[in-house]
Amino acid sequence: MSYSCVIVEDQPEVAQFLAQQLIGSARYSIMGMANDVKTARTLLEAVTPDLLLMDVYLPDGNGLELLKLLRDNTYQSETFLLTAAKEVQVLEQAMKLGVTDFLVKPILLPRLHQALRNFENRQQQLSGASELTQSVVDQFFSVQHVQTSTRLPKGVDSLTLQKIRKVFTVRQDEALSAQQVGDRIGVSRSTARRYLEYMLETDDLMAEQIYGTVGRPERCYRLK
Repeated sequence: MSYSCVIVEDQPEVAQFLAQQLIGSARYSIMGMANDVKTARTLLEAVTPDLLLMDVYLPDGNGLELLKLLRDNTYQSETFLLTAAKEVQVLEQAMKLGVTDFLVKPILLPRLHQALRNFENRQQQLSGASELTQSVVDQFFSVQHVQTSTRLPKGVDSLTLQKIRKVFTVRQDEALSAQQVGDRIGVSRSTARRYLEYMLETDDLMAEQIYGTVGRPERCYRLK
């Protein structure tokens, strides 16, 4: 099954990354791309993709305001919000506008793939249902909210986690120890290791043993 997509994103490297991942999966076609509100509005008045990837802060306006305008005109595309914004209000507005997933920059590849799998599952459930039953509704919403119902484990907070993700995004090709990561974000080695091990469990990082000239090998981490 193939899905059409429009990407509204003002950072060329992010837009290209998203397009490559979608096209590379062989399940998506890109109907168009826009880097500002004016271009996006013109594009979305002409086409209605299955999936809309929408940035929040654009050079000439706000993606949420554009989405509200589209929704007021019964625009039906399923929407993922892309943002570096940390304000809770952004998430609240997005939910009210029917946004089904929320990807915080820097976008992690496993998280993007998970969002796309959830989207595909929802689409398949709806297209395969001959009539609306409680079972169909329950299955749809259980898939849709699987990520939002997940809670971070005790001792792991989202702000510190985001700081560590940013360290690895800046130094994508480098393997870093817990001490190096801790020094960069201002936490202890043991605290950094707790977060790094959690990111191993969520498949964001991989670990390897680095052998120095003397002493025991050190466990280091890098992006997958």
